Amino acid sequence: MRKHTLFSILAAALVALSLPVVAAAQWGGGNRQDRYPDNRGRGRYDERAVRDSAHRLDRLAKDFERDMDRALDRSRTNGSSREDRINEQVHQFRRSAGDYKSRVGNGRDLNRSADEARRVLQEAQQVDRIARPRWYDNRLSSQWSAIQRELRFISDVYGFRYDGGYGGRNDDYRRNDDRRDDDYRRNDDRRRDDRDRNNDWLQRIPFPQ
Repeated sequence: MRKHTLFSILAAALVALSLPVVAAAQWGGGNRQDRYPDNRGRGRYDERAVRDSAHRLDRLAKDFERDMDRALDRSRTNGSSREDRINEQVHQFRRSAGDYKSRVGNGRDLNRSADEARRVLQEAQQVDRIARPRWYDNRLSSQWSAIQRELRFISDVYGFRYDGGYGGRNDDYRRNDDRRDDDYRRNDDRRRDDRDRNNDWLQRIPFPQ
């Protein structure tokens, strides 16, 4: 009888110890780096749309770099340090667009290209701040508008804040960031509740005195 009781206690303890592992697996284990478990940007875009957008942005960025250089050569900025700064920033943006396209691949794994997506958005914001493409000519303004459409698509897919362009969408992105933080906090609360319940259940096991 004593052996049977001891065996039951050990089995119950093993079950109790396994529950936190199961709960962690159910709620993602707290790994915040795996932001896109369904590889669909919260289920709104398929991989083909992501891949095609990356290729369009790469082509647009190359055309924009070429035409910006020509526009600067015809402007009062030609030969100045400002021209050098603008060309360098536009070049950095074009490179980041190429890196993003290469990293996206077939578009199925958003986690793989998330860092490059964030960088291309940041570089574009610097271009908009430094170069003001719409100030030069209609061609550049039209190109930049097309680039902005791709950048807004990327920011929506990955859930990153993007403040560039002609309109302010900061409030929308702040709300999105707040919702994601709330989700993480709720998951953390659930995991803590699960651990507390497991500990309480383990403490109620009638270990022999």
